[in-house]
Amino acid sequence: MKEKNTTVNLNVKNDSILTRIKKSLFDKELYNQRSIVFKITATAIFLGITIGLSLIEIFYVPMPWGATFGVRLFDTLVLIYSISIVGLGFSLLEGIALPWIHNLIDGHHTWIEMFFFMVSNILVIFITWFIYYIVFNAYYKSRVPENVEDHDIHEYHVVKKPHDHHHRIGTIGLTKKITAFSIIVPICALIEAWAVLLVAKILLSTGHQSFDVDEGKSGLNGIFTSWQHTLTFLAIFFGIFMAKYILNTTLFILLERRTRSLIDRYGIYA
Repeated sequence: MKEKNTTVNLNVKNDSILTRIKKSLFDKELYNQRSIVFKITATAIFLGITIGLSLIEIFYVPMPWGATFGVRLFDTLVLIYSISIVGLGFSLLEGIALPWIHNLIDGHHTWIEMFFFMVSNILVIFITWFIYYIVFNAYYKSRVPENVEDHDIHEYHVVKKPHDHHHRIGTIGLTKKITAFSIIVPICALIEAWAVLLVAKILLSTGHQSFDVDEGKSGLNGIFTSWQHTLTFLAIFFGIFMAKYILNTTLFILLERRTRSLIDRYGIYA
C-alpha cells in the first residue's frame, strides 16, 4: 500500500511592492461577476454600519478656549476592516460617501467639515491599505506543490474556488501586524488632528461657527491667538486620535481573527 504524503511545503513568492499593488488592484479574479456582486452587497452593509456608528458614537471634547468638538470613535474601524473584504476601491467609495450621507441625516455640520472628513477617510483608508496589505503583505496566496498526492490536505486549505486545490491564503504573524499598526496609528492620528485644526481655521476665517462655544469664551479664535495654543490644540487631538486608533486597531485584529474564513474566501487577494 502506497504511503500518503502528509508533508506540505508552501511556496510563497516574495513579490515586489509594485507586483503586490497590481495583484491587489487588477487581478482578474477580483472582478468576476460573483465577486463584484458580493462586494457591492458587502459595501452597502459596511456603509450602513459605518453611518450608524458615525451618528451615535460621538462624545464632545471641550477646549480651554470654550469651543467644544465632537469625535467619532468606531466608524473608522469598519472602514479599515472592509478593506480586507471589498478591497481598496470599494472601501474608498465608503469613505467618500460616509460624510455626505452623515450630514444629510444629521445636518448639524457644515459642508466644509464634511469635505475634510471625507479627505481624512480617504487618506486613512489608503495608508492602511498600503502599509498593512502591500508593504507588510498581510495576506498572500501560498502554493502547495503539484506533486503532493495526499488530497486530504485540501480539507484545511481555504481556497477561492472549488477547483483551486493547490493554493491557500497565508497571513503574517501577530508581531508583524502590531509593527504595521504601530506605523499606521500615529500617521492616521496626525492626519485627523490636522484635519480638525484646518476645519477650525477655515470656519473661523469664513465666519462660520458650527462648534458649540461657551458664553464669554473666545471659541475658535482662542486656538489661533498664539502658536502655543495651536500646538496645545494639536497635541490634545493627536492624543485623542491615538487612543481612538489604538482601540480600533486592537478590535480590528481581534475581528480579523474571528472572521478569517470570510476574508480568505472573499477578500482582496485572489
